[in-house]
Amino acid sequence: MGHWTTRVGCGLLLIVLATLGAGCRRSESAMTELQRIRSGNVDVVLLSGHDALRHGKDMFTIEFRSTSDGSLVDVGNVRTTANMPMPGMPMFGTIEVKRTDVPGRYTATSDFSMAGSWRMNISWDMPAGSIGFAGTVQ
Repeated sequence: MGHWTTRVGCGLLLIVLATLGAGCRRSESAMTELQRIRSGNVDVVLLSGHDALRHGKDMFTIEFRSTSDGSLVDVGNVRTTANMPMPGMPMFGTIEVKRTDVPGRYTATSDFSMAGSWRMNISWDMPAGSIGFAGTVQ
């Protein structure tokens, strides 16, 4: 009887792990476009697995796409800043951007201390460019 319960337990564990793995793949591919901003010949696209950027720690994707054909464009190093205008002194958020294995696609890790309207700036190297925009954080 012990041998049978071990097999059943292992089988259930494999089913749970397979289900969790399938769920992870679905969430990675189900990205929502939050914002698209044009800068010259490049569209800067913010994508998230959520319906909005989230306050506290969050992750999202930044893509740089050609305005002519929509293909991803490698823009080199990417830098970001975020602040929320407040009476007296602005509040600053952090966004750390890293390249992915796909040229033109970057992973961003953010930390916004509160929900609201944040002023964000993104700059890149090739060709040198930058944009500023307001984004909503929930």
